[in-house]
Amino acid sequence: MATLLLVAALSLTSCGDDEPKDKVTATATYNMSFSQDLLNACNVFITYKAENGRNVMEAVNSTWWTKSVTSDKFPAEFGVMYKFSTKSDAELAQEKYDLTCKLQFSAKTSKGSSYTNEVTIFESKGVDRDKVVSTLNKYSGKSTGYRVTKDGIYSSANNLDYEN
Repeated sequence: MATLLLVAALSLTSCGDDEPKDKVTATATYNMSFSQDLLNACNVFITYKAENGRNVMEAVNSTWWTKSVTSDKFPAEFGVMYKFSTKSDAELAQEKYDLTCKLQFSAKTSKGSSYTNEVTIFESKGVDRDKVVSTLNKYSGKSTGYRVTKDGIYSSANNLDYEN
């Protein structure tokens, strides 16, 4: 009986390899700023990489837009694509526009690595009313993206898919 209990006890012990490892995650924060003139001249739409690479589109209605997302799928893809739908000429009431769009991106992994980058998407001061559409068309549909590995290696990735 003692031998049987000993065998049973030994067979129920767990090896360290069977224990679940800590799940690694990466969390990114997008902070974007837009000049009021930009919002007066067009409608702004942001498609961003959300949890585990899912695409989400949002209309921007204020000079500041921010999102934080987490991914446990690696390499984790984070990024934003910006689209500008210019208003009709009748709605462009100002003679000149200061058009500015900036992105501050930060990310960190649950392993402790972190990364921050600031990008001026565009900054066009004193744009004539009749040049607003052509100026914004240069930037509409562009994107800024990043990939993060489990080990915390960060790299630019401006070719992410925002259509699915």
